[in-house]
Amino acid sequence: MQRKSNSIQSIALDFLENRDDKTFRTLINRLKPGLISYTYKYVHNMDLCKEIVSKTFIAVWEKLDQYNKQYNFSTWVYAIAKNEALGQLRVQKRNLSHEKLTENHSKLLKFYSPVETMDIEVIGPSGEELTLCLYEKTIEEIQALDEPYKTVMVEREINQKRLQDIAADLNWNLSTVKTRLRKARKDVANTLKEKHPDLLEAYYDED
Repeated sequence: MQRKSNSIQSIALDFLENRDDKTFRTLINRLKPGLISYTYKYVHNMDLCKEIVSKTFIAVWEKLDQYNKQYNFSTWVYAIAKNEALGQLRVQKRNLSHEKLTENHSKLLKFYSPVETMDIEVIGPSGEELTLCLYEKTIEEIQALDEPYKTVMVEREINQKRLQDIAADLNWNLSTVKTRLRKARKDVANTLKEKHPDLLEAYYDED
């Protein structure tokens, strides 16, 4: 018996009964715009949103038997989309490349000049290992910052959010974000210079 309602829930229940491709495509078309808007709040990248939503629908298909009809189908799908988005964020943080590291964190290393070159052999990490080591030290100092400077650095330098998005999320005006970010970067850079001059010297020697 065909249901008269055209709600997402009724379409979902029809699909669960028949498992036909046409109804699933209809379901996708109804859910997709909202899912893209929803996942954008997490990843702030439209291409990545579309990829996450595609993975969400694959997961929905594969996990249909796990859906409990006592609950709203949309709620279940959105929970899957959230997990996909958070998983993507974790992957991004684990896989920060050397190029991305240099691009997004070199600002911290520009607040001071290279230490005076000494005619000695530097014993320690080099190349990729050196950059990653210095990056880890940078993250440690960011995490050690007092608020609100820690939050603004995490959002900008680690999560790579736009300044406008940070201002909106934290309910700050844009000039406040810029001022606090500038101070936080300077504090982190100065701390790195004090604690790890050998790493900085080696880093600049390789440039």
